[in-house]
Amino acid sequence: MVTPDFINTEAFTNLYLLLVNSVYILFPLSLILLLFSKISFKVTIFLLGVYASYSIVIPYLLKVPLINNFVLTFGDYSFFIYLIFSLIFGFVFYHLVNVAFVVGGFLLGGLVGYSIGTFIISSNGEWLNNLPFSISYIPWIIFAILGVIVAIIFSKNYQSIISIISVIFGSFILSFYTIYLLEKHTSITIGNNSLLSGWEQLSQPEFFGIFISLIIYMILGFFLIVRSNRKKVIIDTILEE
Repeated sequence: MVTPDFINTEAFTNLYLLLVNSVYILFPLSLILLLFSKISFKVTIFLLGVYASYSIVIPYLLKVPLINNFVLTFGDYSFFIYLIFSLIFGFVFYHLVNVAFVVGGFLLGGLVGYSIGTFIISSNGEWLNNLPFSISYIPWIIFAILGVIVAIIFSKNYQSIISIISVIFGSFILSFYTIYLLEKHTSITIGNNSLLSGWEQLSQPEFFGIFISLIIYMILGFFLIVRSNRKKVIIDTILEE
């Protein structure tokens, strides 16, 4: 099977090395993100920050020669360097995510609103000439209105959205470990067990194994979220009575 071009990048190679070298951290982390996304909201955000550090930040930082050389100098202790950095990043991520979430919602809604405003201007409707202000303000007015609306929606559904992201991330990393650990620690052969060597020669059975595992884990995670929400509704109803 020919792997997609984006998989054969340095970032994905670094991600693979991190997953393999940090299995004792990332494997239990993936289980927590998948199965307990609704247990502790604050812990979930912190763990998402740790996960983002391992899967996104560190692989790209390792592309910087100075940083990569520094890590290689302490090669035997690279595990602890990654762990300490990820814990610090998770702490910072926890404190920034609230602001970033609302700002992101505002910008997302604002950009959609600006596009709508631009489309309205391009329609050249006669009513535009009767407005008490310049039509150039229309995109920015809609930008502000939709931006505020989406920001409010994001802030009110913040915990649910974080839980969904937690399930997706946890499912992805756990689907990788499902195939990788089966190949490494059992006599099961999946394709030609090329995942043990890297992404580059990923066989079709391994790809579909990871993909099917991802779908199954996501369904399980979303089911747990729905069940948790139902229990919360029932408890709230009982307390109100």
